[in-house]
Amino acid sequence: MSKKDPLLGTLKVCILNLQSEGGAVTDENPHLSSCCQLLEIILRKGLQQTVLGLIRRDYWHWLEQLPQHDPCGKLSPVSMAVEKTASCIKVLTSQGRGRYFLRLALNRRILGNTVHHFLHTPKFSEWYDPAISILRNEEFVEPFLSLLLVLSEMEFSLNIEVSEGSS
Repeated sequence: MSKKDPLLGTLKVCILNLQSEGGAVTDENPHLSSCCQLLEIILRKGLQQTVLGLIRRDYWHWLEQLPQHDPCGKLSPVSMAVEKTASCIKVLTSQGRGRYFLRLALNRRILGNTVHHFLHTPKFSEWYDPAISILRNEEFVEPFLSLLLVLSEMEFSLNIEVSEGSS
């Protein structure tokens, strides 16, 4: 019997709750905040800090570098979202940029593609502890990608301006 990460089960329930509201997912959806928080927790789980610890590493740090490590040139939607996020002057912290990117990625249906590209960039996967990270665990990453596929098939209509002022 395979192990299950409770975060993935919780994310699945959260996605089902998002879908139960019907129609496009908007900022008013009562399940949106918890779903975004779960995505953040999953993207941070097992993220190792730098040796000296001078900079607190967050998932935004690999997101912003992802377009530079694209040998096949297939990242243009992701690159555009990263560029839009990086150029947003109202968002000052890496946590805020990560949150802004998540909302943008949900709107543009590119979160699954982003994680796929991450998985094919060994430099960034080394940032995660394989013992606890969902992104580095073969048993957990496939179910996570399946959940991201479900999210990419959903319609999101999130106001990006809302997230600009919040972080």
